[in-house]
Amino acid sequence: MAERKAYIFKEVANTKIAADVYYGKEGINDTHPIALYVHGGSFTLGAKEMLNKNYSNKLTELGFVVVSPNYRLAPTINVFDGPVTDVRDAYTWAASKLPALLEKDANVHVDPKRVVVFGHSCGGTLALLTALLPNPPLAILDLFGMIYLQNEAFHTASTKPAPPLEDDFVNKVYKDIPPPTAGPSPFGPNGPNFADYRVAWMFKRINQGKHMSEVIADGDYARVDPATLFAKGFPPTYFIHGTADFLVPHSISQRAHDELKNLGVETQIELIEGAGHGFDAGAAPGDEKFTIISRGFDFLKAHV
Repeated sequence: MAERKAYIFKEVANTKIAADVYYGKEGINDTHPIALYVHGGSFTLGAKEMLNKNYSNKLTELGFVVVSPNYRLAPTINVFDGPVTDVRDAYTWAASKLPALLEKDANVHVDPKRVVVFGHSCGGTLALLTALLPNPPLAILDLFGMIYLQNEAFHTASTKPAPPLEDDFVNKVYKDIPPPTAGPSPFGPNGPNFADYRVAWMFKRINQGKHMSEVIADGDYARVDPATLFAKGFPPTYFIHGTADFLVPHSISQRAHDELKNLGVETQIELIEGAGHGFDAGAAPGDEKFTIISRGFDFLKAHV
């Protein structure tokens, strides 16, 4: 069972942004690589606690120190100024400040030169975007992330009727100033909780085909789309995606994998037949979902 410590990695405009750090009890004298996890939620929902504890336990067993940060959520801040900037700052903090903190607080030794990143959904997008940093990650695991953000899949209204959600209710999200650094999970045990205005706003905008353009806000897709970074020398990348994903088509990951492969980048893809968006929710040792994700973790481990 991994130990956990919470830290404030950033303060901006009187907003403190926290990260959870997980580490194992074994191998206390070893020097550990870092695995940075980025939660999903379409840049609008979610929090650091969305990291499956079975995943943090598995990764610490593999020798990693795991960092799971919050980040400021759209739409009262745009994707670049909030999620992208905060995740990059979390990465920099983990490599520059965390080693001394964790050595002092827990006698755990961290190697700041061995960092990998993984994330779910928009967290996969944000993980891929860390490739732009001066010391990019050694490997990336993208779990059904959003790429090619101008793709029609992210801008087309659904043919399915949306739940009856009043504008006066969902528009409460615009009063969230300063922008929150944590929100509810997109999916609860009984599906989305439309009694929460933030959840309701996000799903209504997705249904209308307007969510992506509204959270990016300034129309500058180039600086928030990982595809603009694809080039020879991009970090080794492992994609996992379900073929029945109704929010992010698996063709997105397949296209990214093919593009990177053609550039000579080390890349692997695993398409899960019949699996939907967030198919690995609740994954636990012994089940197929956990085994699938663990193969991605093994890929990360092989590169540190």
